[in-house]
Amino acid sequence: MVHVCLYVPNLIGYARIVLLFVCYAVARAPALRDWKLAASCYMLSFAGDLFDGWAARKFDQTSQFGYVLDMVTDRCATTGLISILCGLYPKWIPSLLFCQMLDLGSHWYHMYSTSTERGHHKSKEALAERNVVLRMYYGSYPLFAYLCVGAEFFWIALYVLHYAPDFGVGPLRLAFVCRYGFAPAMALKSVVNLAQFGSAAENLALRDMEKQGKKRN
Repeated sequence: MVHVCLYVPNLIGYARIVLLFVCYAVARAPALRDWKLAASCYMLSFAGDLFDGWAARKFDQTSQFGYVLDMVTDRCATTGLISILCGLYPKWIPSLLFCQMLDLGSHWYHMYSTSTERGHHKSKEALAERNVVLRMYYGSYPLFAYLCVGAEFFWIALYVLHYAPDFGVGPLRLAFVCRYGFAPAMALKSVVNLAQFGSAAENLALRDMEKQGKKRN
């Protein structure tokens, strides 16, 4: 029997973490700075997120360990990149920190409220009584994919554009794609995060009220 820590999807998760460390090491360190390598490592790590779930289903290796590893890696990846962007765009620090805290807070609240009640945070059972925004987001894979991928590529694009403002091929410039393709996804993802945070906070508060009512009775 293979140890859970050695499951294929979890090995992919470890590789993602290594890539992130390399990304952060070369992203801003004066002696190692290489924006191309940093962006490449981040995108490879992000791509790994697409394969770990597939590997878990393919090899029948789903686990709570992998579930948490995946979620924590995702959130730490975005947090680290936004932290780097704070150094590159100091005028945007309040907005960047707001997005960073909203991303962390909303996912933590949502994951905790669903995992302690009805299992996986994306399951229909866990979302049955949540608001319509969350049901649309998690229930429509094309929408889910666009917002997740678009939001992440928005942050990556901001990093690349700091060093290569004219990056692109022919008339198709990254700045244009970022503004009209990635930015809307990031904005909508923030709306989803707000809805996610509010829904999870309300759920936890109602459960606390129910417990208090039972104690009084």
